[in-house]
Amino acid sequence: MNLYFLIPLLSCLASATLGSALLARDPRHPANRRFALLMLCAAFWAGCEVVWNTQQSAGVALTLVRLSALGWVWVGPLGLQLFLELTDDGPSWVWRVLPLLYAVCAGFLALALATPLMHVSVERESWGWAYVLGPAYPVFYLVTIASLLVAISIGVRAFRRSASPADRSQGRWLALGILTPLSVASLTDGILPMLGVQLPRLGTASFAALGVMVGWTIHRYGYSVLAPGAFAREILDTLPDGVALLRLDGRLRSANGGLARLLGTTSAALEGVQVADLLADSPVDPPREVEELETELTPPGGGRRIPVSISSTLLRDKQLLPIGLVLVARDLREVMTLRHRLLTSGRLAAVGELVAGIAHEINNPMAFVRANLGLLREHWARLADELEKADRAHAVHDIVSEGEEMIEESLEGVDRAAAIVRDVKGFSHGGRGERELADLNLLLESVLRVAAPQLRHRARIERRYGAIPLVRCAPQELKQVFLNLVLNAGQALGADGVVRVITEAEPDAVTVRVEDNGCGIAKDLMDRIFDPFFTTKDVGEGTGLGLSISYQIVRKHDGDIQVESEPGRGTSVRVRVPV
Repeated sequence: MNLYFLIPLLSCLASATLGSALLARDPRHPANRRFALLMLCAAFWAGCEVVWNTQQSAGVALTLVRLSALGWVWVGPLGLQLFLELTDDGPSWVWRVLPLLYAVCAGFLALALATPLMHVSVERESWGWAYVLGPAYPVFYLVTIASLLVAISIGVRAFRRSASPADRSQGRWLALGILTPLSVASLTDGILPMLGVQLPRLGTASFAALGVMVGWTIHRYGYSVLAPGAFAREILDTLPDGVALLRLDGRLRSANGGLARLLGTTSAALEGVQVADLLADSPVDPPREVEELETELTPPGGGRRIPVSISSTLLRDKQLLPIGLVLVARDLREVMTLRHRLLTSGRLAAVGELVAGIAHEINNPMAFVRANLGLLREHWARLADELEKADRAHAVHDIVSEGEEMIEESLEGVDRAAAIVRDVKGFSHGGRGERELADLNLLLESVLRVAAPQLRHRARIERRYGAIPLVRCAPQELKQVFLNLVLNAGQALGADGVVRVITEAEPDAVTVRVEDNGCGIAKDLMDRIFDPFFTTKDVGEGTGLGLSISYQIVRKHDGDIQVESEPGRGTSVRVRVPV
């Protein structure tokens, strides 16, 4: 008994096993399905070869040879489509030609099954049955080779441009695995038979070798470029957070249902999309790991932006080479609503601390405005009497002059009251947090006017405003930051207290420093000053939210806030806001 049939038998078993295993990894991934189908076609081809080499009848053997075309006739278009789906980078004309290529191969299949144009006959050799090729086979061979060469050129171009060292490392092995069936199958199953040289057929064995190579790369690297698999898709789809696997060039390799729901689309529609088109701040250029970066997510078709917090982690293969990024996007819409309410609560709490002083400040000008206006009424009454006496003209003149002075004082007092009320009203108005160009010097001056009742009797204010550019910011939010810092500085003061407000311009930012010569902060408390609800004040005197809210606002502006303090010598708070 000739043992040659063991070669196609083992090839059939290996191809069928690997094809089924690869399909089971992720049956929904197009490239995975394509490669699995290619291996199953090779398994069918090898199975036919096993059976025809065990036949005694030449007619039965020829029928099986022709039937095997169901497996090998699709090699060209399947290989080409596989590389197109893997790289998502093929020329548009190739996609347009692909359906025509399938139709042409279907025609070759019809010729192989119904006519002798592909296989004329079979001949008995010492190792089994050899087939004699017909006149249509060279045409089929050229079509298949051309398809595979185009596929390989697309793959080589994608590998060369790949930012992943793991892909490039794996590519060398896969190149060997692809060139093996291309050369061996072409030689033993095509070129030599066309030249009349009959050798044992190794085409099915070479395809099985390709499958083994892909299985080995999965074992070595944890994944395969030719057969991408799922990453716990069923579990990830149940998560409310959006999770995506990114290539190192920024394109989405795969996305879970949570990200698709956030964007109002499907996971399949997101594959191949550049993450830079979706996120205002992308962690891909250069690829880096980030933690809790707040940004906005833009749906592919446009629409309202979604506030999200993103984290990214480099994904590595078993050789510790980076192959992509795992991106997690958490919906912050509800958090932003709660944060806005918290900001409003903190703002109103700060306003509440100012109410007593503001009421006193308003009552003072209003008191002398009322007194002046009362006295002015009496003077004008006297003026009416004096106008009747021509010989008292000088008295009338003095009264009119004094009345004018009192009117000016009254207007000044009213203006002071109006300015205070206006600043408090503007500060307490929450707004929508919309960004606009603002002069931080003017914002600070408004804050100091509002804080004046609290600071007047306990601190001396020193202003050192520099020449600074305008900053795109949410003015009401930064007012709250600066008011919190100024009030904290005032409350830390003792006798001869000084609060210094300093602004400086940097190349790409504006720096605001609020300094005091008060009691300072103990070193063991410095790590906690930004924690929510932590306060060094007595119970009932503070909410513990001022610095925490200020920190969140500054970070939201992509800025930085730093505190330096020494017990007994004072504190300096530095706020840096990008221009």
